[in-house]
Amino acid sequence: MPEFINLENIFTVLHLIGVILGMGAAFMTDIMFINSTKDKVLTNGEISFIALGSRTVWMGLFLIIISGLALFFLEPAKYLESSKFLSKMTVVGVLTINGLFFHFKHLPFLKSQVDVNLTKSQEFISNSKWLFISGAISTTSWLAALVLGSLRRIPFDLETILYCYAVLLLVAIPFSLIFRKIFLKTSNKLS
Repeated sequence: MPEFINLENIFTVLHLIGVILGMGAAFMTDIMFINSTKDKVLTNGEISFIALGSRTVWMGLFLIIISGLALFFLEPAKYLESSKFLSKMTVVGVLTINGLFFHFKHLPFLKSQVDVNLTKSQEFISNSKWLFISGAISTTSWLAALVLGSLRRIPFDLETILYCYAVLLLVAIPFSLIFRKIFLKTSNKLS
C-alpha cells in the first residue's frame, strides 16, 4: 500500500466528505426555504426537499463525528491539548443540538404550515422567530467549523476562540430576526 494511504488520511478524507455533505445540505436547505417562501406558501414538494436536506445534514454530521472520533483516538493527547480541536468539537456540539431542534421541532412545524399563507398564519408569525434563529445558528456554526478545520494552526486559546464564535452568533441572530421582520412586512404589503 502506498505510504500516503494511512488511517489518518482516510479518516481526514471521510471528515471532509462529512463537512461537504453537512454544510452543503444545510446551505441548500436554507436556500430552498428562502426560495420556497417567495410566494409565502410551502408545498408538500418543497417540504419534502427540505426534509431530504435535513437528512443529508445528519449524514454529514454522522461522518464528521465518527471520523473525528477516529482521528482523536489516533492521537488523543495531541487533540486534548489543541484549542482548535476543542473549539471545533464545541461548534459540532452546537450544530448537533441545533440539528435536533430543527429536525424534531421546526420540520414538523413547517409540515403543519403546508398550503397556508405564512404571513397570514398567526402560528407561523409567532413561531417563525425560532426558525430564523436556528438558521442563523446553523449558518454561523457551519462557517465556523469550516474555518476552524481549514486553518493549520490557531494562535488563540480555547476561551478566545469560543468568545469570537459567541460574538459571531450574537451578530448573526439579530440579523436573522431583521430578515424575518422584512419577510413578514414585505409579504403583508404585497397582499
